[in-house]
Amino acid sequence: MKSIIIKYSKYILTLLAVAAMAVGLLMPTQIKAADSYNKDKKGSITINLDDVKQGDSVTNKAGVSVSIYQVASISHDEVNISFDIVNSLESTGVDVNDITTSDKNLNAAKKLTTVIDNSGISAVTKKTDSNGKVSFTNLAQGMYLVEEKDSASYGMFSPFLVAIPYMEDGQNWIYDVETYTKGVSNQQGSLEVTKALVYMDPETGKIYNLQAPESYEEENGETVPGARYYVGLFCDAEGTIPYGKNYLKTIDFNGSHSETIKYDNLPDGTYYLFETDENGVPYAMGETHTEQDRTYKCVVGDGSGDSADNKVQLQGRPQGKMNISNVFTIIPEDFLVVAELTIEKKVLDQNGQQTTTNDTFYASVYKQTGSDDNVENELIQTVQLQQNGKVTVPVRVEKDGSTTKVYIEETDADGNTIDPDNFAYKISGEGNVELSMEQQTGTITLTNREKGDEEEETTSSEEETTSTEKEKTPPNNKKNKKSKSGKTGDTTPILTWIIIGVAAAVVIIFLVVRRRKSE
Repeated sequence: MKSIIIKYSKYILTLLAVAAMAVGLLMPTQIKAADSYNKDKKGSITINLDDVKQGDSVTNKAGVSVSIYQVASISHDEVNISFDIVNSLESTGVDVNDITTSDKNLNAAKKLTTVIDNSGISAVTKKTDSNGKVSFTNLAQGMYLVEEKDSASYGMFSPFLVAIPYMEDGQNWIYDVETYTKGVSNQQGSLEVTKALVYMDPETGKIYNLQAPESYEEENGETVPGARYYVGLFCDAEGTIPYGKNYLKTIDFNGSHSETIKYDNLPDGTYYLFETDENGVPYAMGETHTEQDRTYKCVVGDGSGDSADNKVQLQGRPQGKMNISNVFTIIPEDFLVVAELTIEKKVLDQNGQQTTTNDTFYASVYKQTGSDDNVENELIQTVQLQQNGKVTVPVRVEKDGSTTKVYIEETDADGNTIDPDNFAYKISGEGNVELSMEQQTGTITLTNREKGDEEEETTSSEEETTSTEKEKTPPNNKKNKKSKSGKTGDTTPILTWIIIGVAAAVVIIFLVVRRRKSE
């Protein structure tokens, strides 16, 4: 029952409070019927919207759509009256005969709004007049849920419950109920949540980045993600009051280390983010649990600590951010360990000074395997570079700690190697970087210097190298390529030697023929 109750909610207690409602809206259990009670009398509900400030002005209270639903009927035994909740709403656990405080009224109303659309209960909807007033008349006795449906340009107010009739002074029944609400501006902020997958070595405490497997398609055509997790946004630290009907969000990992989701339209206030199960039931932050046969704990931050501070304070409609991590102490069998390769891009003018151009630059990253005389290059990724900036490329490394060698070269957007003779820049810095579980980060710098008008580029003598350039083997396309040269990065001008050899042979033949003629 608890999971059903907390699965949905629409409004935040501390943000969208109902204010200045009549005391008679608080309905004590089993109200004693006075002689004045008339079981056949109809009632009414009138809602008055208050002024909502937005900057230095007041929002428009006209044309705001307000709906009411009868959520409970009334019963009496000639002595007492009580309320009977509609059958389709019983699963919420709301006790409509225990609305004795404004907080209980608000919390009960929020729970009911989460299921009211699928309850089969019809709504009566009207719009406010120019003064922000709307009335519903000729209503049967019972309890009603009042909910804002369309804020127009006004703002928002929280849902609440109204009883017809209620007893104001212990003697007289009130059938025509008038309420006053307090709204807030609907200019709101957002919260961006980034979840990462990491492995913590239980002996050393060292953190390693993990990569989930790729998604796959089942026979029925359904796509199954490599890993799926859920997060929920709540109004309280205990995770019992979800925020909004869309408080629960799915995070799918498909061959990735981290993913980001976003909550929009959040009013100023305090929120709490939890990892949850698929039904939206929250897990305690920092406690270990198992999902999809993978055991981990969810913590706030990069996983290097045990922070459970999942509180988010939004004020002034900000763009809030929170990082959380799923921390594994055993690497799941189908997960991979990833390192990070940083590619720095420098663009220089003819005088060697930093500059920016209208050109777009790309680099391809390859994993190298095989021996020196039989190198195979497997494309990892082709990325767009940031001029005089850095980009990061995730690189899979072996779980056994062995070294993974990667080769980085400048290419076009399709991963084709740049022809230096037809390129407006001198390229330098291409080469190899070694990564592993112990060496989780690597950096390489690619530099492009503008050529002069009279400058000629050759692919051999003018090529610049850096200390990171080892056993260079430039791949020519995006696919795997095997090199059978005697040495990776061999720049010997073979064509020149062939020409020299042919010329020498011609000279020798000429001398032999001439000698024979002279004899």
